[in-house]
Order: sequence, then C-alpha cells, then structure tokens
Amino acid sequence: MLYCKNCGIRLPGKYVRCPLCKGELTGSAEENGNVFPPIPPRRETGRSLLVWLAFGSVAAAAISMAVNLILPSGGWWFLFVLGGIGSVWLSLALVLKKRRNVPKTILWQCGLLSVLAFVWDLLTGFRGWSLDYVFPILCTGSMIAMAVTAKARKLNIQSYILYLVIDCVFGLLSFTLLVMGKIQVAIPSAVCFASTVIFLAALLFFEGKALLAEIQRRFHL
Repeated sequence: MLYCKNCGIRLPGKYVRCPLCKGELTGSAEENGNVFPPIPPRRETGRSLLVWLAFGSVAAAAISMAVNLILPSGGWWFLFVLGGIGSVWLSLALVLKKRRNVPKTILWQCGLLSVLAFVWDLLTGFRGWSLDYVFPILCTGSMIAMAVTAKARKLNIQSYILYLVIDCVFGLLSFTLLVMGKIQVAIPSAVCFASTVIFLAALLFFEGKALLAEIQRRFHL
C-alpha cells in the first residue's frame, strides 16, 4: 500500500503522486482500489489572458515607437501611447489586487482614473476636461455601480456603506469646484450633485442606524 509522509495517510490503489498534497509516495502500488477520483488539470485562462495582454502592450508600444521614428513630424506622440498603456496596466493591477471587495475596487478605480485624467489634462495643456467631464461622471457612475452591485450580489449594507459615503464626498467636491468657478461645464457636475444628494438621503432615511454604527466602528467612537 502506498504511503504519503506529508499527509500521513495510506492509499489503496495506484497513484504516481499523493492526490492531496502532490507529494512523493512510498510503498507498493495496488492495481485497483483508488479512493480519490482523478482531478483534471485546471485551465489557467486568466493567466493566459494577462500574458496576451502584456504581449499586445509591448507590441503596440514597439510599433508606435517605430512609426514615430519614421514619421517624426508630429512630435514624440508615442510617449502618449506609452502613457496610455501604463495607465491601463495601473488600473488593471488595482482591479486584480482589490478584486475580492467589489465596492472598494469601484471606489479606488474612481479615484485612480480621476487622478490619471487630471495628469493627462495637465500634460496636454490643461483644457479642463478632467474636471468638467471625467471627475463628475466617474463619481456618478461609481454611485450607481455600487448600488447595482450591492443589489445584484445581495451584499450586506456594512460591506459597502462607507465606500458609498466616500464617493458621495467626491461628488460634493465636484459641486464645490463648480461653485468656485473651477468647472466650466455645469451639466455633469449638476447631475453628480443631484445623485449625491439622493444617495445620501437614501442612506440617512433608510440606513441611518447602519451608517452610524459603521462610523462608530471605523473611528472607534
């Protein structure tokens, strides 16, 4: 009978490796009597996709650099391609790191994409599109995404209430910038402000006790 030193078990049947820990086995194998069903190898689809994305990113960067060197009249525009690829990978890395907590991931993506858009706006002469459009639209979309995700996944209110409040604070910041005259296009910020008020009112009226309990727990009050 086969024996696994790591697991401390004896195995009737014929195995090459321990079915539990994949460790080496000692002893003599038997022709029949396998007690564990064979486990098919797991397909690493996610890893393969990342490998192809990495390859595509390198290829796109190399091609854009080569084209820019051949046709340099338009300036060093391939640097913007590199910046875009880097932004995509930074956002993807954040999603992979925070993927177990969907509301937290949504909030982090809202903050990260807002910062990246503001930096891009600065590097291209700052025309204000990051504050006029990107920031308020991201805040509004994040609120809706959190509400839909919580409903679809039947999350406990404590699992996302703090992240929703922080996103609402971002929405109030967008309205503050509008009042201060830092935003030229009012519609996205106005819609964001209205959405913020509605979500905050819903939290206070329907989940006031849960919100207070979460604040006390987070800040040890």
